[in-house]
Amino acid sequence: MRRLTVTTTSSASRLSSQEQAQLIYQILSDVYDKSPWTIEQVVADLALDTTEYFYVYDQEEVVGFLALQNLVGELEVTNIAVLKAYQGRGYASQLMKHLEERSEPIFLEVRASNQVAQALYRKFGFESLGIRKNYYHEPQEDAVIMRREEV
Repeated sequence: MRRLTVTTTSSASRLSSQEQAQLIYQILSDVYDKSPWTIEQVVADLALDTTEYFYVYDQEEVVGFLALQNLVGELEVTNIAVLKAYQGRGYASQLMKHLEERSEPIFLEVRASNQVAQALYRKFGFESLGIRKNYYHEPQEDAVIMRREEV
């Protein structure tokens, strides 16, 4: 049986910020074919006091992450990504389970065409609130705004 582990940035302190940024960038590049974020944006995001990163491991390999932004009174999932070779195996659910420990309202945006992700979010209590027209680029697409209320 494979061991799944979800850990926070502080638990992954064996990696420098630059190493974490490179790892995140590699995952984003795998998932999106071309990362929507530059390596500089990832480095800057990791440096923010309001950002938390959670990693999911298969054995010793980081196979995915969830990025969470702490806003005033609520949280935003800014990114969740799992390497293509590991998708469909429950790793994203493991990352989302971490959010069950949080009581704050949480929101996120997801591509309108990404029905798999929307189903995952609904499984964890998120509901659709509306649409942001032309929110995404390359390709241009609407975003579905989803929110999980305070628990």
